[in-house]
Amino acid sequence: MKLSSNQRKYLESLANKLSPVIRIGKNGLEAKIIASINEAFNTQELIKIKILDSSPAKAEEVAEAALAGSSAELVRIIGRVIVLYQPFTDKTKKIELPAPKK
Repeated sequence: MKLSSNQRKYLESLANKLSPVIRIGKNGLEAKIIASINEAFNTQELIKIKILDSSPAKAEEVAEAALAGSSAELVRIIGRVIVLYQPFTDKTKKIELPAPKK
């Protein structure tokens, strides 16, 4: 699934109200972080990941690993904050995306 620009903007506006579900600290990117991201997608379609200042991990690395370990879509990287979206497949969707512009 590829997100259009207006769908990304819509998801970004929803993400403004969210608190980070995952925080990455001084231990950096570990395998259990990817497992935590996948667990978060069991209950939420849109998640925010915060990379703390003490972390050696870079936002691009974390986003790449998160996308490789799940079927999520990258919405945006803003500084040290990553927003990911993965629609529910087995539950009713909470987020209805706008139709892509033509």
